[in-house]
Order: sequence, then structure tokens, then C-alpha cells
Amino acid sequence: MVLVHGFCENNTCFNEQVLFFKDHCKLLVVDLPGFGKSEPMANISMDKMASEIKLVLDAENIHACIMLGHSMGGYVTLAFVEQFPNYIEGFGLIHSVANADSEERKEKRLQVISFIEKHGKEPYIKNFIPTLFKEPAKKSNIEEAVLQGLTSNQTGIIEAAKAMMNRPDRTPILANSHKPVFFAVGKFDALIPEALMLEQAALCNLSHIAYLQNSGHMGMQEEPLWLNQEINKFLKLVAHASN
Repeated sequence: MVLVHGFCENNTCFNEQVLFFKDHCKLLVVDLPGFGKSEPMANISMDKMASEIKLVLDAENIHACIMLGHSMGGYVTLAFVEQFPNYIEGFGLIHSVANADSEERKEKRLQVISFIEKHGKEPYIKNFIPTLFKEPAKKSNIEEAVLQGLTSNQTGIIEAAKAMMNRPDRTPILANSHKPVFFAVGKFDALIPEALMLEQAALCNLSHIAYLQNSGHMGMQEEPLWLNQEINKFLKLVAHASN
């Protein structure tokens, strides 16, 4: 199982999942370009990020996987499914969607880029990260997520924002794929409306929905046990579908 982190995160955002699944399956948790221990790349795109993951899979001699992406990681996951469908046994979106940015969303990303270029990453991270959690949130969860965000490369953050802004609509992938698709939906997600995620889940031929009733956008930390149990059910669904 490959876990792909989101914007201003790194692979440690999945620590709770790694602890749970290390005895269930082989795990690969990556740092996307510009985040964690990965260097930024100029003119990065969701497609290029997906290609970088394929290089890691090939280096590890992995030719079939289940891939789950959180937020921006979901966009990368969809790009991977589009480019390398033969590698995918099942895939999923954790607080993420397949549609492209609206014009309003693109404008907000431009504002983020402008702010970071002018003021630096730190004030942006410290303001942005807490809004991802359902209030009231555990202080330790917010502090850890902020620390993760601050390790991000400033250029990497800007390049990733541009990449998200320019990504295409990949909704048809959901409808056309015959692989099982996982959706983790946060009831209090301020970024991704639950109605939109449920609408996209309905497009799939076979989907599994994990409804996180006490989560915002960070279900991996807000409701880790519930999310892990739902992912485990999805793994069994994928195994059954592939037989």
C-alpha cells in the first residue's frame, strides 16, 4: 500500500497508519518533491509527482499496489492511476476530489503564492494548518502538523501550489475505472465538502466510503483508529475484487 501525503505535509502525517498496517501489508510512504526529505523540482506537476512515485516503485521492484492519497496526494494518486493503471489494484482519496480547481480556488492559490513570496512560509503555515482540523482540536495534533509543515521547502510549497492550480479534471477516472475506490470523508472538512465527495463516490463502479464524523481535513490524526479500520476493510474489498 502506497500512502501519498498532502500539501505542506510529509510522509510522517501517516505515522498512525504505518503503526497500524505494518503488520498487515507492505507499506511505502513517500515524500513528494519539495516536502520532507525530497528536494523541490521546478515546474512540477501532478503528473511529474506521479512519475516520481513510479520510479520509487520500480526501484523497490513493486509492480502492483493500492494507492491512497490525502488532499493534494489524492490529486497525485489520480494522476498515477491515469498514467500507470496497470500498477493499481485499488486507489483512494482521503479528503480529496477528482475535479480541477474552480476559478475562485485558483485565485486563492495565487494569493497563497503571493503571500509566501512576500512574507515567507512560516506565517502561512502557522495560520493555514490549524484551519484543517475540526474545532476544538487536540493541541498536540496541530503542533505536530505545524512542525511538519515548517520542514517543507518554501520553493516546494510554491511549486506545489502552482501544480494544484494547473491540474486537469480527472473525474472521468472515477467513472471509468473498474478498480475499487476508497473515500475518506470528513464531516467538518472546511476544504472539501462532504457532499462533493459523496457525489464523486457515486460515480464509481465500486467504492468504499469512510465517513469520519469527528474530523475536519485531517482524519489521519483526528480519527486514526476509525480511518485505519475502514482502510483495512477496503484492503479486503480489493482482495475480494481481484479474485
